[in-house]
Amino acid sequence: MDDFVHVLIEMTSEPDCRFIGSWLLKVAEAQTFWSEALSDPDFENRVTDLCAYCEPSLECAALEILCALKQRHHVMAADLNDIKSSVFGIEFGMMVQLGFFAFNGRSYQITVPETVTLESVQQATLNLIATAKDVGDGVEVVQPERLLHTLAETEAEAWRSRLVAMRRFSADAPRDRTLQ
Repeated sequence: MDDFVHVLIEMTSEPDCRFIGSWLLKVAEAQTFWSEALSDPDFENRVTDLCAYCEPSLECAALEILCALKQRHHVMAADLNDIKSSVFGIEFGMMVQLGFFAFNGRSYQITVPETVTLESVQQATLNLIATAKDVGDGVEVVQPERLLHTLAETEAEAWRSRLVAMRRFSADAPRDRTLQ
C-alpha cells in the first residue's frame, strides 16, 4: 500500500483570478478556525499525533499547490508522503475533508466550499486522526491516504501526462469563429 500514496490534482486550464481569490479567502478562513481549534487545550491534546512533526498550515499548502499547478500545466501528481513537506498529506487530507478539493473519479479538482466553520475544521481533523496506525512503541502515524483516492506514482504520472496532452490538444485545436 506504500506505493499508492499519490494523488492527481488539477485546476481549470483557463485562468480565473476571481475563483482562485475566493478559494484562497476560504482557505484563510479555515486556517483561522484551525488556529482557534488548536488554542483549545483539550482539542490540541486529542490531535497531538497530527502535529507531531510540524503543525499543518492550510495556507502554506494552498500556496504550494497553486505554485506547483502553475509549473506543471495545471495538473500535478502529488506524493502525500513528500519528505520536503512532511505534513503535505495531512494538509491535503484536511482540505479534501473541508471541501477545497472534489474527487471527479480520476483527480481532485479545486473547489470552493460554501461554508467553513470551526466545527467542520475540528471534524476534518478528527477524521484524519481516526486514520492513525500504531507503528510500535506507542507511536501512532496518521495515514491520510486511507481517506483519499490514491494512485501509484507511475499511474499518477501517466494520468498527468495524458491530461496535459489533452489540454494542449484542445488549446491548439482550431476554433470555428463564424457567427451563427
